[in-house]
Order: sequence, then structure tokens, then C-alpha cells
Amino acid sequence: MAATTSTNTASISPLTPGGAFSEVISSALGVVSAKVDDWTDKLEDVAAGKEEAVGKLADDLAEGGGAKEQAAVRAVEAELVGKNPVWAAVKGAWSGAGTRVKVAIVAAVVALVLLVVLAPVLLLILLLAVPIVVVVQKVRSRSH
Repeated sequence: MAATTSTNTASISPLTPGGAFSEVISSALGVVSAKVDDWTDKLEDVAAGKEEAVGKLADDLAEGGGAKEQAAVRAVEAELVGKNPVWAAVKGAWSGAGTRVKVAIVAAVVALVLLVVLAPVLLLILLLAVPIVVVVQKVRSRSH
């Protein structure tokens, strides 16, 4: 039994599983082709050194991403346009962070500032309290 295969997909009826699969594949290839063309145009603009193209591409990549994705994309974007990637990564992470994370970071910074401001005061109080305690102990021990 010799089986013959046809390379003409137009002869497959769209009502058959093979025809439906063929239509799905054709549609998917069309979408992928359009995306590849779009990305190729964007990357050509980036390679040409257009700073606004870099920003637009970075915005497209970072859209909907979390803090890590935002930080990575913004760092690469800054490096491509000749800016500081570390500061850009910090700003990207901040913009991608959720409200709870931002509140926690602000609370930690406030606590750190209070600690730095109050630490010398607490040290001064301790340095004043120790000699007073020593004098009080000496006076009590002499009176007994």
C-alpha cells in the first residue's frame, strides 16, 4: 500500500482536524512574523543610536514586570545611553516594587535615620549615667 501525501494545504477542508490545525498554524506564523518584524525595526533603531528608541524598547520590555525585571531593564537602558546603570536599577526597582515593599523600605530608612540621630544621645546618657552609678555605689558602701 503506497500512501500519497499532498503538499497543497488548500485542498484540506477547514472542517477537518488537519484543516483546522493548518489554519491555526498559519495564523500563529502570521502573528509571529509580525512580532519579529516589529522587534527587528525596534532593534535597528536602537542599533542606530536613537535614544528615544532605547527608551521605548525598554518601556515595552519592562511593562508589567516586577521590581527585578524593572531594575534589569532600566540598568541595561541606562548603560546603552551612557548613564549610571546602578542608579537606574535602583529607580527601576522602586518603580516596580509594590506598595507594601515601598512602605517597608521607607519604615526601615526612618528607623535607620532615628538610630543614627539618637545613637550619640543614648551614648552620652550612658556615659553620664555610669559615673553617677559608680559614685552612688561608693557612697552606699561607705555608709554601711
